[in-house]
Amino acid sequence: MTDADISATDHSEHDEEGASPTSGQLVDDSRRVLVALLQGPFLDGRKDRDRFGQLLRDRAAIESRLADLFLELVVDDDAQVAFVRQSEDDPDAPKLLRRLTGLNRLDSVLLLVLRQMLLTQSSRGQRAVVSEVEIQQALAAYRRTASTDEAGFAKEVRASIAKLQRAGLLDEQGDSYEVSPVLRLMIGPDTAKQFIDLYRAVGADSLEEPADAIEGESDAVTATDAATATDAADGEARGAAD
Repeated sequence: MTDADISATDHSEHDEEGASPTSGQLVDDSRRVLVALLQGPFLDGRKDRDRFGQLLRDRAAIESRLADLFLELVVDDDAQVAFVRQSEDDPDAPKLLRRLTGLNRLDSVLLLVLRQMLLTQSSRGQRAVVSEVEIQQALAAYRRTASTDEAGFAKEVRASIAKLQRAGLLDEQGDSYEVSPVLRLMIGPDTAKQFIDLYRAVGADSLEEPADAIEGESDAVTATDAATATDAADGEARGAAD
């Protein structure tokens, strides 16, 4: 029997079993949810009800597939958002996901301000919708410690807003922006406090303590990420002092 005959026989036996090498173990709808989660940055159930519903229905199976990749699923049923993050069970596991990178100090401060706005509005049962003017006003105290060029600072704020839009954390709503509820999960209270303490140390003392600090949630951003950002911000602070 030739190699070709053996190959043909193998394919024939495979077809008789009724399986496909690309069928996988998940149903088709769940496979599409899995791909959407891996593509990131998150799954928004308000905008994609079908996929979010499928995620909830087949959550155990999807979590199992993610665990095979050293990933874990984070879901907020009330906010209807879900995303995946690296599992911390095995620190030596290969890293599959890319974190939100390229953030400067102003970007980080804006994230903290938006997160606080989100918590405040969520506690009232409202969506967090904010205008550019409100963002500029919220960052005004930080501007006084970072820049005396008001027009230049406003331009930098708009650049930060655009960056967070591209990351899916701000959704343009006419003249305003809605803060994605996933932000509360992506930056937990412990990490938020580390960043706030850091920026207070370099003069941005207007940032408030995270409102959910007592909840003790696990953070999506690790202490290593916070330390890296701390080093970068300290470097910027030293550069500004020079």
